[in-house]
Amino acid sequence: MKITKIVGYYIELPLIEPFVINYATYHCMHSVIVEMHTDAGIVGYGEGVADEHVTGESAEGIYANLQWIAPKLIGQDPLNIESMHQYLNSLILGNPALKASIDIALYDILGKHANLPVYQLLGGKTVERLDYAKVLSVKSIEATRKDIDTLLASGYKVIKVKLGDNINDDIQKLKQILDYIKDTDAEIRVDCNQAWSNPKAIVQAFSSIHDPKLKWIEQPLKYNDMDGMKYLYDHMNVSLMADEMIKDVDDLVRLKTPHFNLLNVKLMKCGGIHNAVKLIHVAEALGIECQIGSMVESSIGSAAGYHTAMALENVKTTELTGPLLFSQDIGDLTYNIPYVDLGNGAGLGIQIDTNALAKLTVKQFEV
Repeated sequence: MKITKIVGYYIELPLIEPFVINYATYHCMHSVIVEMHTDAGIVGYGEGVADEHVTGESAEGIYANLQWIAPKLIGQDPLNIESMHQYLNSLILGNPALKASIDIALYDILGKHANLPVYQLLGGKTVERLDYAKVLSVKSIEATRKDIDTLLASGYKVIKVKLGDNINDDIQKLKQILDYIKDTDAEIRVDCNQAWSNPKAIVQAFSSIHDPKLKWIEQPLKYNDMDGMKYLYDHMNVSLMADEMIKDVDDLVRLKTPHFNLLNVKLMKCGGIHNAVKLIHVAEALGIECQIGSMVESSIGSAAGYHTAMALENVKTTELTGPLLFSQDIGDLTYNIPYVDLGNGAGLGIQIDTNALAKLTVKQFEV
């Protein structure tokens, strides 16, 4: 099989409401879609979503680099995924979201060629269904309470709260949230997106919280503050999840002793499904449980993450709810709160809405 044509789309996915984290407010998500054609008549789709604060990429950069790389992929065999990754690495350093967009399209083609869902190609189901957390962006406590009421009424059990203000104000807000859900069966996860800076102050602040409903704190410190993370690991009474500090398997193996309990794996950080599998297996060998997280992708990138999670026993949780945040999506990944339905379709198992894709496209190229 050979790649015969690649179409790249730069799209803007409209959000139902702005998504706010400590360093940015998003009114829409910029995404790059790869449509990869083969001489067997199989078409695969991939997606790359950038975050300049995590991988150093921008959507414009992904699109430009894809436009440069795409001609070099014509004539290549899309079924040779390991070889394709080696080739991509020889062409350009880093750029994991760019590589993820190509990788996901390759796996979609492989699954359609084999007439199997991607999770079967990765080893088959380790669970019958996957649940997910709902992520709340940075808001006032009043607005957060209203959101929690809506989520609980909708059937959500796990709520992830974005923090990232002054540590004392954040802890006060967290205590209010925990008190608000104390008589429910919900649990809380906290994500700080590298916002805090004083490990001793963090430990002191959390010393007053002893609540089993608080499951973990995600990436409280800067991505390169290894000493601070070790201090938290040694002194905190809450589990720690690493995110921005571990992008790929190389980052993980450089740490002889990882100072965190959990790892948030994102296809956009590590370069796609192929590299995520490697990272998750190394984490398993180190005794670190994993989550498949999101850069707020469409149904394409979200489905790829869920297929990876379905097949790997060391993935214990997922947070891929981008499609639920959009007023219009380009795929039909099915969410039945609080579960996602991957179905048994070949490849990613989703249908692309070509009319929606055309409507949301800002620019495109074809080679």
